Amino acid sequence: QAAESPDGDLADPPLAFVEGDRWLSPAGQLAALRRQLCEGIGLGSEDICGEFEVRFSGEQGVGSAVVREWMDLVAREAFLHPRSRLLRSFDRRQTFWPDAAAPFCNARWQMDYEAVGRLVGLALWQSCTLDLPLHPHVCALLFGFQRSQLSTSLADVDEELERQKVRWLLANPVAELGIELPFSDPLCSEDQLMRESAAQETSADAEERRQRSGEAETAAKAAEPAKPLAALVRPERDHLRGDEADWADRPLMTVGSSEVVLGQAAEGDIVTDDNKAAFVEALVEWRLYGSIAPQVQAMARGLAKVMPAELRREMRSLLSPLEIAQMLSGLGGAVSVEDWELHTSYTHGLSRESDVVIWFWKVVHGWAESAETHDLLPQLLQFVTGSARVPVGGFSELVGFNGAKHAFTLANGSHLSPNALPMAHACICTLDLPPYKDFEICRAKMTQMLLMGRQHFDEAAGRAEDDR
Repeated sequence: QAAESPDGDLADPPLAFVEGDRWLSPAGQLAALRRQLCEGIGLGSEDICGEFEVRFSGEQGVGSAVVREWMDLVAREAFLHPRSRLLRSFDRRQTFWPDAAAPFCNARWQMDYEAVGRLVGLALWQSCTLDLPLHPHVCALLFGFQRSQLSTSLADVDEELERQKVRWLLANPVAELGIELPFSDPLCSEDQLMRESAAQETSADAEERRQRSGEAETAAKAAEPAKPLAALVRPERDHLRGDEADWADRPLMTVGSSEVVLGQAAEGDIVTDDNKAAFVEALVEWRLYGSIAPQVQAMARGLAKVMPAELRREMRSLLSPLEIAQMLSGLGGAVSVEDWELHTSYTHGLSRESDVVIWFWKVVHGWAESAETHDLLPQLLQFVTGSARVPVGGFSELVGFNGAKHAFTLANGSHLSPNALPMAHACICTLDLPPYKDFEICRAKMTQMLLMGRQHFDEAAGRAEDDR
């Protein structure tokens, strides 16, 4: 999207600027994004395909790695946090779907999902692997695949629901349930979402949540009481317009035990042996399409700000929904240390045989072998590259400055003291290793580096106090 100046020459690319604040609560991060969309700045700028700059408040770091870290931060804090009720996981946070409750309880849901679409588009535009793993089915709908091209089943969405409810119901008499089954689908209460999130988060995420919990609880107590949804709701009657545009701190409506009446059933209808097949059909239609269609449409409006229809059409012709999902969020699952080590470069006098390199990989392999420290691997990756997820193609496809491919690199930190922490140059995926004297010092300093790096990403964060 190049612009021309009045004399016909190419003008400077538009500049979208964000001053981020990593210490905002999840609600604060979402409010900051809403403000950007309302004021037409940052992620809400008219054109975000040109130069996009992020600077965190109180920090000096700038560049593409800081942009990547900011995108991961707002994805995780603003969009994936269960209190936001925007995205929900049914497979232990491997993939996410729009929350079916959002249009019922969030008066600003259209703006929020447009922000999700803008962020997805920005990540793809900048070749950034984003910590926002949308399910391939959601990507298919977002990029305009036809329903006839899709083969997603209910088991792909919620395997437990398909096995314990649908499959059992079709194979057994309804009376064996021992209770009446309403012709509706629960929207999932806030308490259940928080329990699911707590069970699925990593130890590092739990620690960060505890650090922020005081602020969140104080804000919740000060907020006005939330209005509850009705016990039974219908999309055509109870969906909010969702077109309010502001960033004021207002609570969502409380979902509680509310359920959505499925299909054309009347409120109060129950499932019987005669209508259970129709119930299953309506449930599948709701879960796969009806519950997420309005949210995906809003996401598509945001995505279109970055990726025009022609480009999305070309992507549909070249890529499958799974490949688009992987292009956005990289490879899920465990980080392969073997692939990481295989595609690492060495510079400034270091080689695979250097003592500090041998110690570095011994530490990393040790982290990978222990369930207690395995979470340190994505933290290390994010510290050095700005992104915690491995791109499609593995470590050979890491990107650095302005989206260009750049290998993970270990450099000789001879300019650092033997007591310093390693220093990251995330725009070029490079970690300077000080001249440590033994393995134990190397392991201690690498661990300390990540503890500091999780709290403060800056040019100086890699230096020890006595080395500044």
